[in-house]
Parts: sequence; structure tokens; C-alpha cells
Amino acid sequence: MSLRELAPGFAVLHCRTMAYNGGVMMDRKEAILIDAGLFADEIDLLRSHIYSRGAHPTCLVVTHSHWDHVLGPEYFPGVPVVQQQESVAVFAGHHARIERQVTEWERQAGIQRDMPFLMPEPDQTFDDRLELRLGDKGIELIHAPGHAPEQLVVCDRAEATLWAADMLSDIEIPFVMQSLRAYRLTLDRLAQLDIDVLVPGHGRPVTSRAEVRVRFDTDRAYLAELQTRVEAALAGDHSVADTLSDCADMKYANRDQNEDAHRLNVETAFIELGGKPEPGHEGWNRFQ
Repeated sequence: MSLRELAPGFAVLHCRTMAYNGGVMMDRKEAILIDAGLFADEIDLLRSHIYSRGAHPTCLVVTHSHWDHVLGPEYFPGVPVVQQQESVAVFAGHHARIERQVTEWERQAGIQRDMPFLMPEPDQTFDDRLELRLGDKGIELIHAPGHAPEQLVVCDRAEATLWAADMLSDIEIPFVMQSLRAYRLTLDRLAQLDIDVLVPGHGRPVTSRAEVRVRFDTDRAYLAELQTRVEAALAGDHSVADTLSDCADMKYANRDQNEDAHRLNVETAFIELGGKPEPGHEGWNRFQ
């Protein structure tokens, strides 16, 4: 694990598994935590980074409710948790499943805990946008669905930084776990921002506008081609199996690592765009 400052007051914790990133933004002795880490010692490193500078956390932002993003709040009791409004429905319908996923991961990682993990409930939610005060500046939270219905991103316009949650990675293709259309609209919207520093939830941060543009262009092109091919398959009355074949030669990064995710994307898009669901081809829905 390592902690790296990418911009004034903006530090990223690169965790030791899943290329996972946690982070903190600080200004005027105030700190906003973002997806605060996986392991206790990693979260302690973030805590030490804050307190050694005489700062204190004012809130903890959870970008979405997938199990690997909800582990931080229990280490900061009393610090308000901020999420997008749709997280309330996710909590109501899926908290038991997420708690089981955390428990299983901890078992595999050899983590012992005194008390069972409990899914954190948000203390503050918002619909489309929310500005959080951080010292002398505003930090903007923006609803960014597509990967998850409640996903949000964190933008510091003054420093031209974007915390992109589970998007715009160099090691993962877009995981279209909710909606292809929503994902495309989200990227179109975020691409209008002036960003020099971008941090994905998993993978390598980038610190130049040119590299940021490559990330956007790559993911937008993949999603556009995915939609074009699936729509053509549906127009030809193709089955989901035929559609998977139609999309098999699409180009995307880290093919061996992302082949299963691409297949799930195709199946999910097939259903979303009007195809008939078929047993064994439920796409990402099988994990919901």
C-alpha cells in the first residue's frame, strides 16, 4: 500500500489488493474522506495522514454501495456518511447480501473481527448534485449512474480533480452493472468538466489532461460500439448467444482479465435494449 499526494490537499491511498483506491481531500484543517480503504492498517494510514496535519474529517463519502466501497465508515464513528439518494433503496433491499459479501471477503483474507460487519446507513443524501464545504472551497458530488444506480463522483473544480468511482480505469473496462444508456449519459456529462487529475476506484490515477481525455475517449468508444452492435443484433432477431458472438471481436483493454465482464455487459445490454432474457444469460443481474 502507498499514500500519494496528487494535488494540494488531495491524497490517494493505493491499497494492496484489487488495485483499489481510497482518498482524502483537505483544506483549512478540514478533511473529506472518499471510499476510505479496505484493510484496517490502510485506513489507519489515511487517519494518520489527516491527524498529523492537524485536520479532522468532516464527512465520509461512499461513492456507491458495492461491498468494497462501504468498509470505511465503521473506522470513523461519528463522522457523517454521505451518499446519493438511491443508496437508501439499495440499503433497504440489499444490505444483507452486501454484509455477506464483506464477511466472505474477510474470511478469504484472513481478517478476524470482534463484531460482525454492518452495512453503514447514509447520514446525508442528495439527488443530482451536492456541494460540500471544505475549508475555503466547495467540493461537488455529482450523481453518476450506469455502473450502479447510486454511484456518485467527487469533483474539486478549483484543483481540476475528479474522483471517478468505478469508472475510467486503466485496468477495467466499463462494468455496465446497471444501465448502458445511463452509463453513456454519465460519461458524456462528466467529459464536459475541465479535469487534470483523475482517480478511478480501481487502477492507476492520471495527472495530465491528455491522459484524462484518453480515459474518457476509450470508455465512451467501447460503450458506443457495444450499443451499436447489440442494437444491430436485435434488429436481426439474433438470440443472446448470437449477440455474444457478434460482440466477441470487440477491442478492449486487458482482454484476459476483462473477458467475463465484457460478456456480462453484452448480456445486460441485450436485455436493456429490448432482448428477451434467457436462462443463464442474465448479465450482471445475476449478482443483484
